[in-house]
Amino acid sequence: MSRSGPARALGLEHLRHRGPDGSGEWTSPDGRIWLGHTRLAIVDLSPTGAQPMRDEETGNVIVFNGEIYNHQQLRAEMRRAEVQWKGTSDTETLLAGYRFWGEEVVKRAKGMFAFVIYDAARDGLFVVRGPLGIKPLYYESSEGGMRFASEIRALVAGTKQVCDAKGLSSFLQWGSCPETEFIFPNVRMLGAGHWMTVAADGTAETERYWPANEFRPIPATGAPAQVRKLVEEAVASHLMADVPVASFLSGGIDSSIITALAAQASNGRRLQTFSVGFPLAEFDETNIAEQVARRYNTDHHRIAVGEERAIELVQEAVEKLDAPSVDAINTYIVSKKVADCGIKVALSGLGADEIFGGYPTFREAPLLRLIGAIPRGIRRLCSGFGTLGARLADIPSGDLMSVAIWRRRLWSDEMLRAAGLPISALPIEPPPELGDGFAQISWAEISVYMRQMLLRDSDQMSMAVSLELRVPFLDLDLVEYALSLPAREKTRYRIPKGLLIEACRDLLPENVYNRPKMGFSLPMDPWMRGPLRAFASAGLEEVERLKLLAPGAVGQIAGRFEERKIHWTRIWSLVVLGHYLKRVGIGGAPEKADATTSEFEHSPVHRA
Repeated sequence: MSRSGPARALGLEHLRHRGPDGSGEWTSPDGRIWLGHTRLAIVDLSPTGAQPMRDEETGNVIVFNGEIYNHQQLRAEMRRAEVQWKGTSDTETLLAGYRFWGEEVVKRAKGMFAFVIYDAARDGLFVVRGPLGIKPLYYESSEGGMRFASEIRALVAGTKQVCDAKGLSSFLQWGSCPETEFIFPNVRMLGAGHWMTVAADGTAETERYWPANEFRPIPATGAPAQVRKLVEEAVASHLMADVPVASFLSGGIDSSIITALAAQASNGRRLQTFSVGFPLAEFDETNIAEQVARRYNTDHHRIAVGEERAIELVQEAVEKLDAPSVDAINTYIVSKKVADCGIKVALSGLGADEIFGGYPTFREAPLLRLIGAIPRGIRRLCSGFGTLGARLADIPSGDLMSVAIWRRRLWSDEMLRAAGLPISALPIEPPPELGDGFAQISWAEISVYMRQMLLRDSDQMSMAVSLELRVPFLDLDLVEYALSLPAREKTRYRIPKGLLIEACRDLLPENVYNRPKMGFSLPMDPWMRGPLRAFASAGLEEVERLKLLAPGAVGQIAGRFEERKIHWTRIWSLVVLGHYLKRVGIGGAPEKADATTSEFEHSPVHRA
């Protein structure tokens, strides 16, 4: 908050892609606090929706990223307060709600959000990130104060950064940075379902407001009908906008359900749908997507991407990354093509696999848990049988949640040791009490793979092209209901996501759900051996130049990839890392860290 004017302007300029429709700044009278915002105008396109927004009655000021889907309901509840509304934006609703309910407004708001409010009465800040972490909120604490931003680039712009060995190790283990261990040692992410208060003296305290301590089991009677009701309500609420809302339509179960319900709830407006076809992809679902589009009379766009252009977009996506990730490429390609058609808002089917059991993890974790019960010393004997054996040696002994988290690892302990990097446990907040193993696996997928990779990648890759991505399956009421249902109700149909399919079967052509899960797949392995070889080599050379790994480690990993002994994602993580660090200007070897495990510290206190 104490950066100079030019540094502040630089940080704001680095967020211009997130909000090309306008920008604004506010500085406290004493110059101690500065708030900046770039606007993607979606709700209330007039100047009354501009930010930073000030409450004239209290002097409170807000900068807000996201959407409050029930904001009209909140306005209705505040009628007795006789609020004098200036416009129709959910930002104004949130600001008035803070005046009316204080911190409790967070628990009343339904949507995806991250925001900072300057509380004039306290002369401090109230900083919030939504329950499921759909929207990001990064912060950096130093002797000069605290800074918050929607992207890391706004925090590190114009500053000298070092690379942290522990954060580097965590990235390579998981393919994305955990929220408390980024490769920059001073950068953190406010946890999903957390808020932070920063007092006038700079003292900061963090509190977890969601979830509650437990998800109590609920009766499963009528579950398909209740799921259908909740999904319908979620999709309808996510159509809130003063601009057209489109839908990604891959042809899979999840996007087809979202599209069907969105088309039915569009109030006579013809829904625009988009599918991307790639001729060399392993699978192409665009023909199925077109069947769904015809059934619901959508304005459908099938966008063909040739191999040459797709390879260009892969490199472009890496250049756009705000944080390194082994994933994200597909999301960028789809988002870029949709945004090029003038769309600002699109619906995505993300989240259904996590809450309804669509991933192989739900079937494999119980078996892996049995393997994990074998003494580790015996399992280590398998490490000589290649990559799979080395990975099996690392399976944790314990509950299904721990095993499900482990399954998402990319680099094994053996690979990290060979690279000279510390081995640390994934820092994750304690889970709520969950009813059964299915819910434990769901929570693992929600907390790790979904939140720390899929949601972060979806946000950074869509907002890189000024597109807001909405995820109706992550409506909080729907998520809480699914987590509270007993496992038998979610597994009785004997097919992945059986409960969701049963609830929405009438919406779908049979060939949407009666076939294997497919997807928009890029042939990254052959590309990295062919047209992307030079790009991949450049990333690896940068990692070597910076001496991030033990001598010879990069060459050893590259050799294993050439011999087809490791999956392409293992080496792609180094390629992405090298290009990313070159762009942000990192220099020198990482700061060393002890090779010990680390534990998540709940509700830490951050001092400015």
